[in-house]
Amino acid sequence: MTIPHYGVWVARPTRYTAQTEQEDPKSPHIYLYFKDDSSSRRNLEAAINVKSTGRDSRLVYWFDQDFTHPITETLTDLDEGFHLLKSYAHRRYRRDESDLKGLDFIRTEGLVDIEAGTILSEADTGPNNAVLQKLEPILNDAISRGATVYIFGSSYGSGIHDIHMNQGSSSSYENGIYEDGALIFRFDDGHWEAVFLAFASQEIPTNDKGEAEEDSKSLASILGQ
Repeated sequence: MTIPHYGVWVARPTRYTAQTEQEDPKSPHIYLYFKDDSSSRRNLEAAINVKSTGRDSRLVYWFDQDFTHPITETLTDLDEGFHLLKSYAHRRYRRDESDLKGLDFIRTEGLVDIEAGTILSEADTGPNNAVLQKLEPILNDAISRGATVYIFGSSYGSGIHDIHMNQGSSSSYENGIYEDGALIFRFDDGHWEAVFLAFASQEIPTNDKGEAEEDSKSLASILGQ
């Protein structure tokens, strides 16, 4: 099953909040709020996973505060608002689709160095979890400096979610190729920063449906944990 309404939202981040495990024991999130020129709604949100809902709830993350990749040239040309991407749009939509191809942690050359990922321990998934501690400086800097954020994921009524790797999960989850989520920030001084997230239980490599192949290994196994 492919990722529904997959695309990239170009916007300006305004604030964020973080749920605790007491508020949502199963699947707490960090909510990044944003606005764009195409919508009058003031409370658009990006729901960022803090932990997985699977048996192995650990998160894997990659933070790049000096992100360089050819994709940035295409992102710069996008107007604010949500853009359906061809990985999903070409099958069901014809209007308002972008020429930009979706992200793929495995197939997009030079995007993510899988073996450089960091896995959270179970103890780090609480209210002061390591993802939030790492994300806070990035989010605070982006908000205070008026950065532009490019949020890759699945859009819904009030925002966007699935802002993580969207392949290699069990068959009960949605999988697809070139449909991975991410947060990419462009700052006025010309530098870029990127946040990539995945779940320790997800397996790679994947087939053309985004499903784990027979000899695939979990990210936890690849990263020695």
